[in-house]
Amino acid sequence: MADPLEINSDTGATTAFEPRRPSRRRRMLLGAAGLLGTTLLGWLGLKAWTRTGIPADAPRIGASLDTAWHARLGISTTNYEVALARSKAHLQGVRSTDVDPDAFLDCIDGLLLTGGGDIDPRLYDGNIETAEQVDRERDDFETALYHGAIRRGMPVLGICRGIQLINVIHGGTLKDLRHDPEMAGRHGIGLSSMTAHSITISSGSRLASILGSHQLEVNSFHGQAVDRLGQGLAVTARAPDGVVEAIERPGEPFVVCTQWHPEVPPQQTAVFERFLEAARQYRQARLPDSKPQPVDVSR
Repeated sequence: MADPLEINSDTGATTAFEPRRPSRRRRMLLGAAGLLGTTLLGWLGLKAWTRTGIPADAPRIGASLDTAWHARLGISTTNYEVALARSKAHLQGVRSTDVDPDAFLDCIDGLLLTGGGDIDPRLYDGNIETAEQVDRERDDFETALYHGAIRRGMPVLGICRGIQLINVIHGGTLKDLRHDPEMAGRHGIGLSSMTAHSITISSGSRLASILGSHQLEVNSFHGQAVDRLGQGLAVTARAPDGVVEAIERPGEPFVVCTQWHPEVPPQQTAVFERFLEAARQYRQARLPDSKPQPVDVSR
């Protein structure tokens, strides 16, 4: 088929007509729309999977989620739901403005404290000037959740921000890594975050019984870390530079915390499987003849 022709009004000559390319702005809008559509389809698929592929009586894990925009869109929180779904558990997400802590705890079998911004430095006499994305309301809410979970004997898994908050709750402190370029490059968000560094797990710890007492490659996305250890806690893993990468509360209930994200590659799904094993035991002891009902947090 011949190319369309257009006539030059000044010379009368004919030239091949070339369709006008979409502007850069239009191309960007089309790309964004495509990405949004793909994300929405993926989200709908995940919801369908978690509603139909997990038994109704599976453990219900309560997760206190970040309040940042990317978390509200599911960009930084879907990974938790996927990890729990793979281990056959339901995720009951909550934020600090949603519900009373005790009402929420009454409806779940395990507590997951997730990643997010910095803990308020005033809770451990830290430097306010270096803190980023502080959410004191969330700090207070999750502190109440943690104390309530321990009173109930409920298992707790703390990830990233979760390890830092639990250490502070126990009277420990945090240190900032962002002011040190070498530390920031090794532990902060960057191109090498997925396989940032190795850790060494302490033998005899609960974490060692889950992952083994050996070196392990982990990801890293944090700008702060445990400094002085809180009372009643034990360090169970460190990076080669000495940064604390895992802590736990010896004895019962199950309390394990990792500075890295075991739900993100390179994944350590065994952490979630052991956590859910403890959640099943907790539910069986608390509700031998009934099932926990979801709490309404839709606002």
